Formats: sequence, structure tokens, C-alpha cells
Amino acid sequence: MTTDNGSASGQRGALNRQQLLAWQLAEVQALGHVGTWEFHPASEKLVWSDETCRIMGLGKSGFDGRIETYLALVHPDDRATVLAALRENRQQPRGIELEHRIVRPDGTARHVRVQGVPYRGESGKLMLAGTVHDITELRQSTAALQAMSHKLLGTLEAMSDAFYTLDKQWRFTYLNHAAERLLRRARQELLGKGLWDAYPDLVGTDFGAQYKFVMAHRQPVAFEEYYAPLRVWKDVRIFPTEEGLAAYTTDITESKRLQEIERELTERFRMVARVTSDIIWDWDVPNDRLWWSEGTQTVFGYGADAFNDGIHDWTSRIAPEDRERVVSGLYAAMNGGQDTWRAEYRFLRQGGSYITVRDQGIFRRDAEGATLNVIGSMLDITADRQAEAERRAAEARNRLLASLLDKAHDAISASGTDMRITYWNQGAERLFGWTAAEAIGKTKDELLTLDKEDLEQAFQQVLRKGEWRGEITKRRKDGREVPVESHLTLVRSDDGQPQSVLAIDTDITQRKRDEQAILNLAFFDPLTRLPNRRLLLDRLRHAVAVTKRDGHGGAVLFIDLDNFKTLNDTLGHDKGDQLLQQVARRLETRVPRASDTVARHGGDEFVILLEYLSTDPEDAAAQAELVAEKLLGAFKEPFQLDAHQHYTSPSIGVALFDRDMKDIDELLKRADLAMYQAKAAGRNTIRFFDLHMQTVINARVELETDLRRSLQTHGFTLHYQRQTDGNGDPVGAEALLRWQRPGSQQVSPSVFIPLAEETGLILQLGEWVLEAACRQLVCWSRRPETAHLTMAVNVSARQFRQPGFVDQVLRVIARTGADPRQIKLELTESLLLANIENTIDTMHALKESGIGFALDDFGTGYSSLAYLKRLPLDQLKIDQSFVRDVLTDPNDAAIARTILGLGQSLGLDVIAEGVETADQRNFLAQHGCRAFQGYLFGRPVAAEQF
Repeated sequence: MTTDNGSASGQRGALNRQQLLAWQLAEVQALGHVGTWEFHPASEKLVWSDETCRIMGLGKSGFDGRIETYLALVHPDDRATVLAALRENRQQPRGIELEHRIVRPDGTARHVRVQGVPYRGESGKLMLAGTVHDITELRQSTAALQAMSHKLLGTLEAMSDAFYTLDKQWRFTYLNHAAERLLRRARQELLGKGLWDAYPDLVGTDFGAQYKFVMAHRQPVAFEEYYAPLRVWKDVRIFPTEEGLAAYTTDITESKRLQEIERELTERFRMVARVTSDIIWDWDVPNDRLWWSEGTQTVFGYGADAFNDGIHDWTSRIAPEDRERVVSGLYAAMNGGQDTWRAEYRFLRQGGSYITVRDQGIFRRDAEGATLNVIGSMLDITADRQAEAERRAAEARNRLLASLLDKAHDAISASGTDMRITYWNQGAERLFGWTAAEAIGKTKDELLTLDKEDLEQAFQQVLRKGEWRGEITKRRKDGREVPVESHLTLVRSDDGQPQSVLAIDTDITQRKRDEQAILNLAFFDPLTRLPNRRLLLDRLRHAVAVTKRDGHGGAVLFIDLDNFKTLNDTLGHDKGDQLLQQVARRLETRVPRASDTVARHGGDEFVILLEYLSTDPEDAAAQAELVAEKLLGAFKEPFQLDAHQHYTSPSIGVALFDRDMKDIDELLKRADLAMYQAKAAGRNTIRFFDLHMQTVINARVELETDLRRSLQTHGFTLHYQRQTDGNGDPVGAEALLRWQRPGSQQVSPSVFIPLAEETGLILQLGEWVLEAACRQLVCWSRRPETAHLTMAVNVSARQFRQPGFVDQVLRVIARTGADPRQIKLELTESLLLANIENTIDTMHALKESGIGFALDDFGTGYSSLAYLKRLPLDQLKIDQSFVRDVLTDPNDAAIARTILGLGQSLGLDVIAEGVETADQRNFLAQHGCRAFQGYLFGRPVAAEQF
């Protein structure tokens, strides 16, 4: 090697040993960003290397050697420490190691680590020399890690992975916001939908195989894969759960792109070696001479003469379990033509202990490729490894905390005992609208509270008892109210003192809506919004009880619209519904007392309940008559039915309360009979109950006699109405009872079925219907085209509640040979009104034999959600009264959608009856209905015609 200007390039003149060492030291300093310095106590002069000047922000020749110049660069807060170190070394130079900050001339601040050792110069005087290492990036990364960890623990929000769960039927049961973004589908679009339906492209792919493997073998998997339909790389981790699967998915498309860029950069700059060093070494390979910097003394504790045996000095101090790996790796890199070598291992200190080091080197080769020397650096990373382990543990804890919270739909927050918010999760952001940055530091009463007193009472209770649960209405950021079910828990400090309050708020808006919808279905008529028969009966019971207790009078007015059927037949049912709605409003205006009730009894019948009338019967009758006259007056003006003006009149029957009456049914019968007397008197009039109307009852007795005779002579037949799927293909039939009265016309089931219920004949009649339907089912089973059909059989409340009903049904099935799995018993909502526990037990007993259950006329009575979810139902049946006007009446449409949504939530099939038009069928199908029954698909017919 030759030189003419001190450079390392080939020049004239060979380097002597001192020049070579100077060149090597300059190269290593530049590569490792470690500068050197010397301090002459006698002259108080500092000598800096070029790299030291660069670290200090000065030019290569920008340092004048003055202590004052150096001190001017030291950060003011650290200057006292540096001065103390200088004072100590003026008297007696000694080893030095300190860290401080500098402020460069350009104003930027840096952290440096300064190390030094004393040595004797050529004059024999003690001097001090050492290294300067810029550790700013290390400090910044450590500070950033601590800040990130503090933020994660403080907010419990660190998870950005997409997370979603599937049940064992492959349906999505939960997605977080990251999942919506990654899957590019809205949450409400995917929830409840099957994985394979939502993403059919997964079928037959490695993706799909991984999901199926976890589900089948209950073992977790993790993999990376490119998903072509979304054009993304995914890092997928799938875990089995009790409910099905849980998947964490990370979009690593950008990471993959960066990896590719990194690979290209590595290839482009493969000749560039970055070596960060504290200890510098140089191995002269041909002569096996190994030179170490003086850092070996401060780091490892060895003296200057400890390394004089070439490469053996290094290999002999490597921990035995690491030695073969490290040494063979070095020679493999050297002999394999590699440019650099790197390893981490444990190295022996003076005294027998080991520290962990990171070692790396650069190979310098001749033109033939033979290695001339290896220049390297060794860094003590023991503390870094310990910090890394602690960081990984902290990250694992943070990931666990973030994972647990990201799974929660609920709003989770924490506050001090002063109600000032200290934590706010993503669920709280979604529910209330405020971000964590906006919420933290605010008090809950100023942010969320509608009623400050309610919140303060809840907080006082949790401070006294440690816990509080309840429903409360809170305020969103947009001002809207949101009802929540809130659970407050007191968190105490180590010394047992109240420290904070953890709050979990669950949005119950939909539950409240469902409860209100069910309440409306239960107690109010959906067409007129008046109290229905159930609510009327409840108020009647209360009114009768009050009369018997304190003697107040009362009356029931039974109103029937004259010629209502004619209106329906001529102008249509929609006009009839309009009339009923307008009649309801006029009746309400004529009965203004809050204690009175205007109810729709059914069809075109209305009932007025008057309470707290005079205790004198004659006065009470006069008061009732006055109200009845007002009601008649309400019908003098015409009703506007779209473009039609329609006049109608009522027939009003009045029955006064009687202390001796047996029950409210007796009272309603009296009012009903009085109404029929009003009709017989020419309509548009008022009649009070008269005992002479008993003749009407006699007619019912004759009907009962004929009913009993027909039971003995088998005078009943069954007709069957088909039930179809969405394509119109038959899937089953409903058995419908028909009766031809001896010597008369066919009697409507609405006439003889209630009579059979009242007389108890429904028990014998119901058993005959079940057996006839089962025998027909057996006949159909012998024909391929009908073998798959199910048979729906209506069961009355009285029949269902008889003690031997289960045994009776099982005997009929055994006697006929019918398949119980093809039998579906249709129950009415009246079964839910009383003795629910016996109802559930009876249904479970039959369910064990394979028999299915449908809830008939759903929505016309009262169905408690608490009971519905306990009943082993298979199907809900939308009543035809809702289906009829589902296209024209928003209330009926809303009820139909509510029932379909409720069925989906409870996992029940839904069938709509009374479907007469294709538009009705299409509307219902659009909102999730998959089964239909009605004249559109066929009228009830005999078995031969079916």
C-alpha cells in the first residue's frame, strides 16, 4: 500500500505500522460513529478526532482544543457534572465514564457517552484518553418505548389487528372496526352471515382449509397468505373457542412491500457494512495477530497484556456452548466470500462472569479474494437484552389487555372517586361519540349526565357497597339520549382505600325498542293504537274489583259498526281500516276522562269501559246513557276515506256493573247481547242489557247440541292448505277443520270452535283432528312427491293444558304410525298467559319425541321475550292481519319486520300466513321471510284435491 497524502487509497509509499493503525482507527471510528479524545491536564488542552468533531456538530478542524469551547457545547443542566469530572482529573488522571447532553452550534441536542482511561505519554506524564459515543438514538428509542408502554397501559387501547369470531355454524358473531376496514364490509352486513356465503372465494383455498382445520381439530394455526379478491397480504391467527373460532388478522401488505424494498436496498448496498462498536478489534489473518482497543480493559476488565495469542485469545473466551456456532460462523463467512459477519454470544470477563455481546466484522480481501484482515466491533448488549426481555413482556401484557378490551362491545371507562375520567376504551368512543382524547380529564356529569342526581346516587352507592347495577339514560356527543345498562365496580388501592371506579355500559337501545314493540303487540291494537282485548280485560278486572270494594258504579259499552262488511266488500279492506282508525279517534274525543278506556275488541267492535260512576244504579245508568248519546253523535258527520265520503252508524249495547255478577266474561256477554238487541231494533241506537235476550243464548244451546251430535256421527272433515318455500314449492300443509251442520250450511270455524272451547268439546274434537291429520300424513309418506311434507295441526289452549295431553299425542302417533318429526303443533299466544312453567315442560316432553312447535298468529296477543327465549319453538307465524296491509300500512310493515328480526335473533323460522298477492310475498321475502301460506299458493282443499 502506498500513500502521498495520508489517504487509504493506493498511493506512493507504504504505510508504516503507526500510519496503518491511524488509518484503521479513523475508518473504524467513521463506521462505528465513535470518536476519540485526549486530555492533557498540564496544558488543559483537548485533542479530538474528526469523528468526535462530527458528533459535536463541528467541522473536521472546527475545535480549538480549549476546555471552554467544549464546556460551551455541554447542556447547561449537565455542565456541573462535566466540570466535576474535569476537576478530579486535573489533580490525578483516572478512569472516567459519564453520559451527558450537548447542544450543537445548530441548536440540536444530542446525548453522548464519554469513556476514558489514564495513560503515560512519551514524556512520562499522565494523560487521559477515551471515546465519545453518540447514544441519542438509543435514548430516543428507549424513551419512545417507555412512552408507548405508558400510553398502552394508560388507555388500554393498543390493538389494531382485525378481530372477528365465528360460531360453529360458520356465522360471524363479532367484528371490530379494524375487521370492517380489512374485510371491506360493514359489520351489520356480516353479522349472522356465514363465512362461506360472505366470502365464497375462500372455498377450496388454503385459507378455507386452515379455517376448517381449526374447527375440526380444535388447534390454533397462524399463517401468512395473499388474498387475491381483496389484493392484500394477511397475517392470520385462528384460535378455537367454545363458541367456534376467533381470528386475528393483520393487513401486512405494507409490511410485505417494505420487506421487498428492504431486500432491494440490501442487495443494492450489500457492500456497505454498518458496524456500531464500543470495542474495536483488528485481526491480521495471514499473521494471526489480533489487536484490541483499550475498551477491553473497561468492558471486560483485562489488562493491556492479556491478548497476545492471536485468534485464540478471542475463541478461548467465548462461552463453551456458543463457541462452535460462533467460530464456525466466522470461518464460513470468511471462506464463503461474504462481506460481513455478525454474531451474538456470551464472552468471558476477567473474574469469571459472562456478558452478552454483539460482534460484527468487515472482511478486507485482496484481488484474488483471500482475506487480509477482519475489522470489527464488539458491543456489550447485556443491559439491552434485559431491557428487550422486559419490553417483550410489557408488549405481551399490553397485547393481552388490548385483545381483551377489543373483544368487548361494551363501553368501558374508569374514573377517579371525583368522577373525573381516566380511561376510555373504543367501545365508549363508539357508544358515546367522544374520543379518548376528548373524554379523559372530563367529569362524567359534565360529559354524559342527563340527570346529575341519578349519577351521584349511583357513585355514592358504589363507594358504600363496592358495586352498583342499573339502567340509566346518558347523553351522546351529538346530544342524543342512549339508554344503557350500567355496572359500576369500586377499585381499591393496596391499602384498601377507594382509588377508582370501573364502569361497563351496555347499549340497550335495541332491547328497549324490542320491549316496546312487544308491549305494543301485547296490549295495543296495531291498526287503531287503542288498547286491545287483553288490556281491556285487565282493566275490566281492576274496575270490577274496585266496584265490589267501594261500591262505585261502572258500565261497559259494546259498539259494533253497522254494515261494516258491506264497506269491506265494496270499497276494500284498506278503506275499512281507514274507517276503523277514524272511528277510534272520534271515540277517544268523546270519552275524555283518563279513568275510562276506549278499546278495540276485534273486527269492527269497540268497547268503552266507564269507571267511577255513581253508586246509585239509576244515576249510573243515566251517566252511561249520556256517554252513549255522545258516541252516537260522533257518527253524524261523514268519514273521509280517501276520495270517498262514507256515512256509518253504530249499534251500542250497555251493561252496568252488578255486584252479583260472576266474572267479567259475564259482563261482556251482557253488553254483547245488548248490542245485538240494538241491531235488532233498527241499528244506530242504544240498548241496555235485558234478560229477555236469553233467547239468543238458547240458539247457542241448539248449536252445541248439533256439535255434540256431529262428534258422535263423525260429521267433521279436514281440509289442507299448502305451505311453501320461497320458490313456491310445497314444504308442508296446515290441517283445517270444517263442519257441515246437519240439515244446514257449513258453519264457520270462528263460530263453532269458540263454542267447543267453552263447552269442553274441544278436547274430543282436537284428538280427532290430530289423528285424522296423522293418518293423512302417513298416506302422503307413501308417495314420493308428498313424502317430504310436514303437517301443521292447531292445538287449543284448553286441549294443550289437559293433564294427559302428552300421552294422548304419543298414543295417536303410535296408533297411526306417523313420523313425529314431520308433525308441527301450532300453539296460540294465549298459552303464554298463564302457567308458563307447565307449558314449557309439556313442550319439552313432546320435543324429545321429535315433534316441532309453531307459535300461531304471532303479534296479535302478548308474547314476553323472557318466555319466548325459553320456549322450545321452531317457528313463528306472522298473523294474516299484518300481512294483509303490509304494503299499505307502515305499522303492519314495521310489525312484520320486527317479527322477522326477532325470529332471526332467536334462531326461529318464520312463516307468513294470509299471503294473497305476489307483492306481499316479495316484500316479506325481501325482509328475510322464507316460508309462506295463503291464497296466492292455494286455498284449503280436501285431501283428494290437495
